[in-house]
Amino acid sequence: VIIFDLDGTLVNSQPLQYKAYNQVFSKHGYSMTRADWDEWIHQGHSAHSWVEKHNLLIDAEMVRADKKRLYDELIKDELELMPGAAFLTEQLVGKYRLCVASSSRIESVNACLQKFDLHTRFEMVISDAEEVRGKPYPDIFLRAAELMNVRPEECLVIEDSIAGLKAAKAAGMRCIICPDSFSNIPLPEFNEADHLVTNLRDVLELGLV
Repeated sequence: VIIFDLDGTLVNSQPLQYKAYNQVFSKHGYSMTRADWDEWIHQGHSAHSWVEKHNLLIDAEMVRADKKRLYDELIKDELELMPGAAFLTEQLVGKYRLCVASSSRIESVNACLQKFDLHTRFEMVISDAEEVRGKPYPDIFLRAAELMNVRPEECLVIEDSIAGLKAAKAAGMRCIICPDSFSNIPLPEFNEADHLVTNLRDVLELGLV
């Protein structure tokens, strides 16, 4: 089983996620810098955890709702695939069982996949957006393995983030990292990865799949 992350791995959604959250926070007088966003992504923050950490006088549920509305529009108008995503999944489908495990809302995940006609390539699509413990905890990947009826060691995860890498390794799975350049994380930060590629097309050259 090959488990794909979505945001920053299959679709170039990180700039749009940041744009939506930044607009929401700015509307209420709070700034969100690119450095803030890098921390958000790679430490696995949510609206609730971010508001709590920074003692913001704003309702986290309102942040989520406003961001959802903005982001859903951005998906329709501006979302693009990550380089090599369509090619790699096309090469793998039918040869391996494919799954998407994302921290985004399941509605957003499905909208992204359907926009590019990728949804039929994945046997299962799961989200941990409503779970208490998201990445870097391994819960979502362990749940994916359970639902796909395989052992963790039979799974290969393809991720772009530090939180995703930590979650995969904590789950006892191999992990290939294809860093998202928008996050601008130094490559040595990914030293726990089994392999690192700069384009999803390169996964096929590793001989692992």
